[in-house]
Amino acid sequence: MTLILSVNSPDTVWMLADRRLSFSNGPPRDDARKLLMLETQDSVAMLGYAGLGCTAGGTEPADWMNAVLRGRSLPLELYLGELAGALQRQFPPHLRQLPIKFGAAHSVVVSAFLNGEPRLYSIDIVLSADRKTHRFRYTRHVSGQVPSDPPRTPRIALAGSGASFLQRDVQWLRQLLKLVRACDAQRIEPHIVADFLAALSNRVSCGMADKSVGPRSIVVWRHRNGGARIGGGGHQFYNGIVREPDSGILPMLANGLDIQALVRAAMPFIEPQMSQLREHAPVKEIDRDGMNAALAKLPDQPDETLK
Repeated sequence: MTLILSVNSPDTVWMLADRRLSFSNGPPRDDARKLLMLETQDSVAMLGYAGLGCTAGGTEPADWMNAVLRGRSLPLELYLGELAGALQRQFPPHLRQLPIKFGAAHSVVVSAFLNGEPRLYSIDIVLSADRKTHRFRYTRHVSGQVPSDPPRTPRIALAGSGASFLQRDVQWLRQLLKLVRACDAQRIEPHIVADFLAALSNRVSCGMADKSVGPRSIVVWRHRNGGARIGGGGHQFYNGIVREPDSGILPMLANGLDIQALVRAAMPFIEPQMSQLREHAPVKEIDRDGMNAALAKLPDQPDETLK
């Protein structure tokens, strides 16, 4: 199980995910990456999920989503439609294998700027009690007092086992939105908001009796292109409330290009030059042929098979 919290403001979208993977036959792990970054023709988006943390074969859904969408150059909602279809086809057999105590459901929360407008979507699948059938939903979330009101994107979305803990006492919400407004106005830096979100995750981890939310977490943010911060964003890994010095690489697609795979393939050829620069030693030329050969081996077509 997990905790996913997204915040949608006029200039920045945020997402928090804890890193715990729970198992029925062993201790938990706290090294999952439950987020996918997505840049499309018309949007920047982040996808977080709760439910299936990894398959019996060890595949994390973040990597699977990355494989489903790579090699495509589509508008955001078409990407999400492709993902929704693949999830409905691939997930039921894996959800049936989950222990009864964990339930059999999976939710993907999507926070995005679509053509500069904050948007919130979700893709949800829930198996019946006997696990023979399932219910499925892919939708955009809007709020409004009356049907005639223009659609507005909700400011907050929660998912996972940790959601109910935060919903018991929402005093944190006022302070969070205050910090987000201050960040949008450039009165504070994004890491201040990220620190607050990590502290929320740590509170949930410490307070939940079933320990389904772990102490480590990831916070990601993306600024609106053309906004006060002129696009861009960042991410930070945490251990409790402490920023981890190495935030690693998150799954990321840019118009179908697998950025994570490109970085991993190129890094063995680039790292020696970086090390030589740090040591003020003569810098040798990069093995361009070797690097190009490694990049050429990377898969560049969609693959929805969930193993």
